[in-house]
Amino acid sequence: MIRRSSKPLALALALLVPLTARGRVADAGESGGYLRAEDFPGESVPDRIRAAIAALPAAGGIVDASAYTGTERVARTIALGSPTKRVELRLGSITFVGSDTLFELFDGAKLVGNGHTTLIQADGANLAALVVGRRIADCEIANLTVDGNRAHNRGAGSAIALHSVKRCSLHGLVVRNTVGREHPGIAFHDDGNEDNTVEHTLVEDIGTTGSGDGIYVSGPGNRVLFNDVRRTTDFGIVGESCAGCVIMGNHVTEAPAGIAVGSGVANRRAAANVVEGNVVVGGHSGAWGMISVYRIHGAAPVSTIVRGNVVREVREGHGILVSEAEQVSLEGNLLADIGVAGSSYGILVRNSRDVNIVGGSIDRTGSFGIGIGGSANVAVANVLITDASRSSTISAGVGLDVVRGRSTSISLRGLHVFDRDTVRAAKRMSYCIDFAQGGTAAGVLLDGNLFDDGVNAIGCRSGTVRIGSAVRVRTD
Repeated sequence: MIRRSSKPLALALALLVPLTARGRVADAGESGGYLRAEDFPGESVPDRIRAAIAALPAAGGIVDASAYTGTERVARTIALGSPTKRVELRLGSITFVGSDTLFELFDGAKLVGNGHTTLIQADGANLAALVVGRRIADCEIANLTVDGNRAHNRGAGSAIALHSVKRCSLHGLVVRNTVGREHPGIAFHDDGNEDNTVEHTLVEDIGTTGSGDGIYVSGPGNRVLFNDVRRTTDFGIVGESCAGCVIMGNHVTEAPAGIAVGSGVANRRAAANVVEGNVVVGGHSGAWGMISVYRIHGAAPVSTIVRGNVVREVREGHGILVSEAEQVSLEGNLLADIGVAGSSYGILVRNSRDVNIVGGSIDRTGSFGIGIGGSANVAVANVLITDASRSSTISAGVGLDVVRGRSTSISLRGLHVFDRDTVRAAKRMSYCIDFAQGGTAAGVLLDGNLFDDGVNAIGCRSGTVRIGSAVRVRTD
């Protein structure tokens, strides 16, 4: 029911918001005040912004500095509000050059540019980050460029570093040229990060020497969606010790490795994460995968879905790595040209359990198309594997016991494995499936697999399956 006032004249008068002589709105209702930075005194734009923020009512409000252009130096951090004062700052086509951290965000803070706003680190400033926030909630950073100016700085640093934050949204950003050295371009550090989103953002040229991830998130419910990440010195995207996180629709190029989700913090566990619909091009990760589900510290990650991703043109490293993980589902992923000059696998499952690999295709790998070692209860079904073993003739379409451990309860169903070379002597896969890689395998089911490429009746170079040290092998 709409309540009607018994005093219409008083209500009408109350709705006439008073204006100052300079045209500032004294009150903007529930959102607090609306003030224009240009209406406040100060020797610089940062000084006027600080003065306008200080003049907002206790509840906070909006400071509009969008009229300013040109370049301004910032020698002292601009605080967007306080623990009790929520502030939105609107910026226009201006460049801020910071010799100190440019902005510190508090609860409800919004730092919003117009798409042509630039924040850049001053030469020799060596800042840990240009934008920071600690133990806050409901912040927003949007529509601006954050540039670490790595050519003229040496100190380890990020562009945006948020610590223990909840429900913050980062979108429409360009983050570039950060020094790195264990500092990601965009970082969500420490315990207490929840339900944050990074989307529709370009992250590029991260790190000089040492590691520099593009985007790093941790904690439950975080989302990394539809970003473009390129030229990092470590992983493009990391979801570490996340629970219920989604990494979807991102494009990662020219990074040593693409996307990693797993357990890297001793007192936290990764669970129920989804990596879906991403494209990873290039990479040289060594023993890692372009997409990795991993455990380094803490409990094994559980219930991870890796679905509908494309990985291609990898120089070195595996397409997908599952290492020390449990309850992993790999569904419909497309892998091509995976380390063809070295010992790279399309998919490597090692020291893991309860892994399902369903559908998709693996074309041209340096070593095995799929390798399984030291793992239990692994099911592979309806995968197309072509032209494995490009670097030598000692690997196969599928290799069991590849890490010299013991694997048990393995099923291979409905696989189509072949070498497309039409000259039999030129085929590179010694076997379609090989059980003799130095470990042991027990309890293996082979069912409905096809090894005929339709060219010369033998899809692999010689023979089909080498049993080796496997026991309890059943073919149906």
